[in-house]
Amino acid sequence: MTPDYDVIIIGAGPAGSCCAYTIKRDFPEARVLLLDKASFPRYKPCGGGISPEVQRHVDFDLTEGIDLVCRKVIMTAKGRRYTSERYPLWMVRRDHFDDFLKDKAVSLGVEFHDNSSVCELHQSDEGVICCVEGQPEIRARYAVIAEGAKGTLARKLGIAPHLNVFAALEYEHDQPNPAHELHLDFDRNDSGYAWNFPKSDGQSIGIGGMLKGKAKKTGLNSRLKAYFSLFQQTTDPHPVLQKQHLHGHPIKVYSGKQKLVHGNILLTGEIAGCVDPLSAEGIRPAMQSGILAGKEVAKALKDGNTESLVHYERAFHDAIGRDYQFARIASYLMNTHLNLVLPIVSSQRALNAILSVFSGEARYEDKIALRKIPVVLGQVSSHIRQRIRFKR
Repeated sequence: MTPDYDVIIIGAGPAGSCCAYTIKRDFPEARVLLLDKASFPRYKPCGGGISPEVQRHVDFDLTEGIDLVCRKVIMTAKGRRYTSERYPLWMVRRDHFDDFLKDKAVSLGVEFHDNSSVCELHQSDEGVICCVEGQPEIRARYAVIAEGAKGTLARKLGIAPHLNVFAALEYEHDQPNPAHELHLDFDRNDSGYAWNFPKSDGQSIGIGGMLKGKAKKTGLNSRLKAYFSLFQQTTDPHPVLQKQHLHGHPIKVYSGKQKLVHGNILLTGEIAGCVDPLSAEGIRPAMQSGILAGKEVAKALKDGNTESLVHYERAFHDAIGRDYQFARIASYLMNTHLNLVLPIVSSQRALNAILSVFSGEARYEDKIALRKIPVVLGQVSSHIRQRIRFKR
């Protein structure tokens, strides 16, 4: 039976849309269907920080999708503030930015259906069979799952990678931030950090952390309120966070090399573990992973060779995973023994190093001194032994 499409992409976030765009660009004859369960444009909880470096990965101008450019970053650690104006960063509203990327894919001929919830996906001799609620079966040669952290499709299929989870609680505040300053605060939580990302018409204020693969939720609400009070323009010491603007959500971060190709099905974006395990940056690596997947799918369609899809896993590791292995080490220490790590990151040099990586000018491999890791691990080991003796 002739398939209805060559490729079905499930999820129209940055990864899915970039994947769809890349397939049509590299192989214009491809019949590409992009599906999303939401009605577009849709709200998406997200700080919205993105590195301008992402521009080099696409062949169209991204500035139309950018909300504002942030030129000042303030980091607080160990009670001290450090400021940098060296690395400009982009801020986006996900409803607008994701819709912008989707429209770029559609402009090349990608067929897009929103309000389309995929309930089942099966592999067949000819490719894949996709079941959308309330619609007839759809057949395709390949499927790309780009459904994000809350998606259940990969888990139903038994192909979801085991990923650590960063628990985030975020408040979208409509009070303007005229200075357009981005704040990072390591003194507000016992793992992870708090943040304030400026937008053109407000602020995204949040807090989050991760511990041994499990979401850390205890106390986030009260800690977010305390952090939020620093930025409100009233003297109320007990601010009320309006529930409609308060969003808790998991972020699945990179957790080591994973199997991303399963026969005719590929995983990309957050469900593939492409989120930075240290900073929780996800938009730029999601776009990268979607582009990498799209290139391999387009090549497989051109050559008629499904086996070549496995090259995507190597490309993902080389472009994203290899450097995130360094970030995993730092993330583990930051999220389990923050009090021991803070003295290392409490400096102007550390802030510049963090921003140089986020801006794309450097990689973690360049900035994380492995020679210091044994020293820190030794401190951690000593700290744990002391706690065990105390409990006895």
